Amino acid sequence: MDQAPQLTNARRVVRILHAALLGGLTLCGAMLYLVRRVLVPPAVGEAPVIGLALAAVSFVLLAIAVSVLRPRVPDRRPEQGSVLFWSDAGSRVSAIMLWATIEGAGLVGAIGYFLTGGTAPAVAFALALGALVLLRPERLEGD
Repeated sequence: MDQAPQLTNARRVVRILHAALLGGLTLCGAMLYLVRRVLVPPAVGEAPVIGLALAAVSFVLLAIAVSVLRPRVPDRRPEQGSVLFWSDAGSRVSAIMLWATIEGAGLVGAIGYFLTGGTAPAVAFALALGALVLLRPERLEGD
């Protein structure tokens, strides 16, 4: 059986997965913003404690992602191409854990903004979105 299509598929799957996570986080944030501002404000109202707590959770998740999970993504060896890098299960699993944690931080921030309209959860959402953009597959593999 030919291994080349499977290796190429691993690279494509990782890129599609990252794009889906990024698109989902963006759409979720946009929809929660629109529902809060345009349609109906939620019943929670202005509860700064809830917003600050959710922002803190989001910032902690981002800190874990950047300080603990990002170093676990192995560096691509010089003789290893992009396709071989993503065909390695260790690279894929580490990257997916990193991206999922960042997306979780963004979702917590977006929900915090939706519930309270606070600035801190909105900043947490924006930082998570920026981190997900910056830690794209090409950046992780070192291209």
